[in-house]
Amino acid sequence: MTSKADKLLQRALQQLKIENKSSEEKFNNIYKLMPVLDSFNKEELFSVSTTGTISERICGWALDAALPDGYFRNTSNEDKWLGDYIMLGAPFNVVISVKSYKAKERLLVSGSGSLLVPTIGWGLFDDPTEFKLERLKNYLYRGFIAIYMPKSTLKLLDSDTKKLENTHKEIFIRPIENLISDIRKSKIKKKFGKTSIEVVNPKIFLSIFQIFAM
Repeated sequence: MTSKADKLLQRALQQLKIENKSSEEKFNNIYKLMPVLDSFNKEELFSVSTTGTISERICGWALDAALPDGYFRNTSNEDKWLGDYIMLGAPFNVVISVKSYKAKERLLVSGSGSLLVPTIGWGLFDDPTEFKLERLKNYLYRGFIAIYMPKSTLKLLDSDTKKLENTHKEIFIRPIENLISDIRKSKIKKKFGKTSIEVVNPKIFLSIFQIFAM
């Protein structure tokens, strides 16, 4: 059965005439997609679960494009607190915790809480006050290596916040649309039995984000 979130996404993609495009092209149109979805929300207010599922689907497009055989969706109700997607990695797997417009406490308490299984936060965040420098340091303590948000929100952050580095000396706060390119820059090939697949190395989870561009 098709969920309401999937029906809304399909309607938005059709309006933008990209419903038959690749996952990468759909994801790359995120800044065109967001206002269309906002207009639908004004017609009929989305439930929290619908908004959350929409965010998960959009993030999933990026994973389909960047790491098609190296991730899985976390569908276990018992483990849902951990995050929404798991990227296979070397030496450690990486959790992606997807949120919609607000981080609140839910983002901070998600993930493994350890750099042994590092976490990435990804969301359509619209409140820059949730990402003050001192608060972001708590994410570092919790094993986060990056948080992705729309450029419109990122631009409103303090300069020191934009310059914050993760444990591996890479930029911590990143534009939402950079997820595909950042994953690709961190990919390495590993053998799983007789099969070779691409996985991510969280130690080299590079960012193409340039601070001076913001």
